[in-house]
Amino acid sequence: MSVLKNNQLFSADKKLNDLSNIKEFINSANSRLDAISSITKNSHAIAADAVTAMICENQDSINSKIALNTTNKMSVCLRDGEIILRIVAYLLITKDESVLEKSCLKDLKNTYLALGVPLRNARRVIKLMQDATISDLRSTVDSIQGNKSFLPDLISETEFQFERIINLLN
Repeated sequence: MSVLKNNQLFSADKKLNDLSNIKEFINSANSRLDAISSITKNSHAIAADAVTAMICENQDSINSKIALNTTNKMSVCLRDGEIILRIVAYLLITKDESVLEKSCLKDLKNTYLALGVPLRNARRVIKLMQDATISDLRSTVDSIQGNKSFLPDLISETEFQFERIINLLN
């Protein structure tokens, strides 16, 4: 009888804990979605700034003999940067990990190798996008009224998703 009573208490505590987690999620859901949607709204600027910054850091990447067709390489990097940002936003909302397998990102490494884009440069662009995205999330959340307690978890999730994408290029 005692075991049954303990199980009922444990079950009741678990339900209360689940209920408080759901309540907390609902209270921060709109703010979290606003923060995530800022990633897609700013995806072009974030990607363009990251590619530009990487080029400024690596002038030899556009001055070398292997830098033929630089405009094509840059346009591919910009396109992929925006796609990556949209996928990160999708992952943050849905947590549907299968999108990485279904997307073009699984072939990203081969695309860059075929174009002659150094993988270290591609990884650097993604890292710069990660930093800019986190900065964007922070400033968006700072401007939001209400509960902001979700921000550390959101930043951690964002870092994790970018690291997974960077690892596709290793």
